[in-house]
Amino acid sequence: MKKYMMNLMLFVLVLGIFAPMIFAQEDAAVQNYSIWVGGHYTDFGDYNKKVGEYRLGEDEFLPELEGFYQYRKADKFFRFDVHYFDNKNIDARALGIWGDRFSGELYFRSLIHQQGRDMLANMETREVGGGKILTHELLDEGADYHTDRYEFGGDYKVQLSRKNNIRMVAAHRTVIRKGYEQKIASSHCFSCHVTSHDVNIDKRTNQVEAGIQADAGEFTLGYLFGYRHFDSKAHDPVAYYDTAMHPVSELQSYKDEFPTRLNFDNVYAPYGTYPETEKISHKVRVKGAVGKGQLSGSVGYSQARNKKVDLSANTLSGALNYALVLNKKMRLIARASGSKLSNDDPRIDLADYREGRGGVQTEFYISDFDFTRYSALDRTDGRISAELISRLKPNLTLSLLAGFRMIDRADFKNLENETYTTKRFTGQAKLRYRDGLTFSSSVNYRFERTFDPFTSSKGLFESQGYDVLQPALYSVSGIDTTFTIFYYQREDLRYQNITTEPTFKHSFDMTSTYRPDMHYSFTVGLKGMYDKNNELDSLDVEHFSIQPSVNFTVTPDSKWSVMAGFNYNFNRSRGPVTVALFDG
Repeated sequence: MKKYMMNLMLFVLVLGIFAPMIFAQEDAAVQNYSIWVGGHYTDFGDYNKKVGEYRLGEDEFLPELEGFYQYRKADKFFRFDVHYFDNKNIDARALGIWGDRFSGELYFRSLIHQQGRDMLANMETREVGGGKILTHELLDEGADYHTDRYEFGGDYKVQLSRKNNIRMVAAHRTVIRKGYEQKIASSHCFSCHVTSHDVNIDKRTNQVEAGIQADAGEFTLGYLFGYRHFDSKAHDPVAYYDTAMHPVSELQSYKDEFPTRLNFDNVYAPYGTYPETEKISHKVRVKGAVGKGQLSGSVGYSQARNKKVDLSANTLSGALNYALVLNKKMRLIARASGSKLSNDDPRIDLADYREGRGGVQTEFYISDFDFTRYSALDRTDGRISAELISRLKPNLTLSLLAGFRMIDRADFKNLENETYTTKRFTGQAKLRYRDGLTFSSSVNYRFERTFDPFTSSKGLFESQGYDVLQPALYSVSGIDTTFTIFYYQREDLRYQNITTEPTFKHSFDMTSTYRPDMHYSFTVGLKGMYDKNNELDSLDVEHFSIQPSVNFTVTPDSKWSVMAGFNYNFNRSRGPVTVALFDG
């Protein structure tokens, strides 16, 4: 990896040195360059993983370099920029243009992300008078959690023929993340033992795009092919899962009960693994004049697949925009888009519950908890909107927007076997005023009304309903014995549909700038938001925020600028809070 990065940096350096020499052979060229050499020092007096989250975390003076070179002549242009902050934070970029025939850009950037460690200090408790206990164990003492991120790529455009303006486009991008991260493993149900591990990461993302574009009469047509691949080169982490037994030593005679409720125990098993994904996409675009307006649209199809488990997701999407000038002072912009996302619905095969232990003898006998996993991402999403923009006066503009969105999740079923179709209506009004360069102001109000937002059914609370549940019977040594309430029975006690989406939302935004001359400017702003959802089964959720701001800028001359400002943010929320306890 180090050798690869050194070769890449050497290539960029050679490009920056020799490109100007090549261009400089021509006369009457305009060349500009700048080199800045300095340094920086950071005092990490506090926890440096947070104070210096994107720095090396060293209390020492570090050299820094920044510069650029630019060449321009006739229809040729070249520019090279580099910023060396430290050996983990580098940014280099080269751009070249040759008339309308070719343009290309190469870039490289890297950074370090320092990550703290969860000490799991809040995971230590025991049930009063009982045997249930939650413990934690740190198996990563002295670990240095950080991620080194490297990204490099390019973007190229080549004109193949001036006739019909035929152009080829191509791009590539590679992202590499290496380092160490914290992962948590949990043995639950019988021991509630949480362990922390340090895990090596080596994640690679490679992406390429290629396409062609051409003019055909009044229209421009284009096609773009895309491919993206993600994989982890590091070994999958492995954790030990405790032997299943009763947490109370006096009840160890029930030790054979617990393994029958689990898929595995007393074993080292991989966890927290990364997928190997592959995505292939196709997109067709068109734009041109239709009637008295301009039309632009696209249709795309993509398939993403997890090669490790052979699961895939397919997306079909399309968008259409039409802009029409109604008269000298008014124009209309209509937009429509839609997409259909479908995922594979795998069958989850679990071990038989209490296999070999006689089973649960109830009216609703259940020993097989196999199920089909339906994806909440499966949906058909459609949007339409129309925006009318009118110039009321030479310095006053009004725009009115109305929109509708419908999301149909017919393939997803919640705990109550329901399906969701969400409908959202949007209205917006925006007023803009400008008096030359002296004064400008804008006011924007937006309203959203949502019907049937996506909710997690019975996802939050459990009522005290032991008196309404019938204890199950199970067999011990051939004798049916009254036991207790099983966890799957307690699903009937769960209530409270929860959601992050409001049913009503109002937002307001106002900004005004006063500039008496080119040396002074004064800006005031105000943002506000209020949303509410009072259609849940047992509570109301609402949020309110207001954010005033003031900014003042003084520019004595072209070399100096002094800015000062104040921003205040007030937030108030009302929502559910639940504390997790033993037995729910």
